[in-house]
Amino acid sequence: MMPMIPKTPKTLNTDEMVLQVTDLSRGGAGVSREASGRVLFIPFTAPGDQVRVRVIQADKRYAQAELLEVIRPSPVRVKPQCPAFGQCGGCEWQHLPYSLQWETKKKGVLHALDRVQMSFTSSIEEIPASQIWEYRNRVQLRGKGAFLGFFKPGSRDLVPVDRCDIARREINQSWEETRSQGEKRKGPYKVEVEILPSGEIRKMWNARHSAGGFRQVHDDQNERLKQWVAEQLPAGDILYDLFGGSGNLCLPLASKMREIHCVDLGAPPSLSSGHVHFHRASVVPWLLTEVEKFRQSHGTGELPVSYAIVDPPREGLADSFVEIAGALRSLGVSKVVAIGCDPDAWARDLCRWVKRGWTVEKVMVMDLFPQTHHIESVGLLT
Repeated sequence: MMPMIPKTPKTLNTDEMVLQVTDLSRGGAGVSREASGRVLFIPFTAPGDQVRVRVIQADKRYAQAELLEVIRPSPVRVKPQCPAFGQCGGCEWQHLPYSLQWETKKKGVLHALDRVQMSFTSSIEEIPASQIWEYRNRVQLRGKGAFLGFFKPGSRDLVPVDRCDIARREINQSWEETRSQGEKRKGPYKVEVEILPSGEIRKMWNARHSAGGFRQVHDDQNERLKQWVAEQLPAGDILYDLFGGSGNLCLPLASKMREIHCVDLGAPPSLSSGHVHFHRASVVPWLLTEVEKFRQSHGTGELPVSYAIVDPPREGLADSFVEIAGALRSLGVSKVVAIGCDPDAWARDLCRWVKRGWTVEKVMVMDLFPQTHHIESVGLLT
């Protein structure tokens, strides 16, 4: 079992204690137990560590503790590559070997599936990352004057740094230039630095998050994700790419489909061309309108061969599931690639698909975020 930390605990003031860390949670923290049996989650610890901690948040069953000192380090510990590790709000697992990171992520997905009583006769496909450093194609930096870096977790306190070890080399090479540009600005600032596919560095100052459009941060792993999705969907008539952004997953399938519809509130309609259509719209209203048009044009005639890619935000399909699943059934969709970046939300959605008569043909897990607890999960449903 790998329980998550409670979302709304009470704040406590308690004495310090010395504990042995026995496990690693899928949420990123080390796991220990008090003498009473209550589970403690301790960030930046490793299984086998003996640590001194202070409980800062708790309820009756679980508690969040602050790491004060590693008294005796675990033999599995490795030296973090970044000097700001544990201070900035980015990486959680630089102190752990990548093999342990990957095993913990994979077990987390299996646990999420087990919680909704999902099991499979075939094995789960695994795509760990081969590039675990210098992979991020964009970072969001904060600065004030000559100080450039990241916020501390859960605060607006700035941690100045000279580089980011998980950012692409080109971003780090532009760091001093970015700092110099920031010094000329009045007051605190935010800058999103991105290395574009062309190799050009793009900087967006004080813009809303991902103002340049959504893009997976790990280019190598994203290529493998696109390839996996493309291999699951044979040639067909219509492909619906829901929550599809700028068409990352559907565009590689353009030559195999007669018609593609990419739907997202952030979709760029200007990219529409020929048989590939981008719709800047909320998914559910667009689908319901499409169902009505479909019924009028097809009636009781032969249905087209249709597929869907469903890649919702972190919370999964949530309350929109029933309408989306019903609409795809009405549109004659026979295959769905269901993607999720939160194992619990994704597993719940997968279970709901099965309860509506769909069959899980394949499951794949992929690491797009080395040095963190995040993982991408994908299911093929028919």
